[in-house]
Amino acid sequence: MTTTQVGAWAEQLAWDHLHQHGWQLIKRNFFCKGGEIDIIARKGCLIAFVEVKYRKSQAMGGAVASLTPTKQRRLIHSAKVFLQRYPSLSHLDCRFDLIAISGSDSPHSQVQIQWLDNAFISSG
Repeated sequence: MTTTQVGAWAEQLAWDHLHQHGWQLIKRNFFCKGGEIDIIARKGCLIAFVEVKYRKSQAMGGAVASLTPTKQRRLIHSAKVFLQRYPSLSHLDCRFDLIAISGSDSPHSQVQIQWLDNAFISSG
């Protein structure tokens, strides 16, 4: 699979996992100048801005370690832009989640899904 296909595959796994836990999809692959959010989902009065990271192995910290401070700043920026574009959702509580997927990129192999809710806090 190409890296684009692997990314789409990982995002679908992540969405399936969220959906199984009762989340409703608001938007996938929200793009704006300066950033992107893989999944935006809602459960009750809560919006989760979800970053999906995939790594084949846990070497070098795996997928969890790949959520750098720069990526966090871009996610925060993108979430602010999203809420400006959709003001009807701006009254909801928001959080930033990470779904880290590791293992083989084959659809028939076993993968590990690690969901970190409130993976980081926005200071603004």
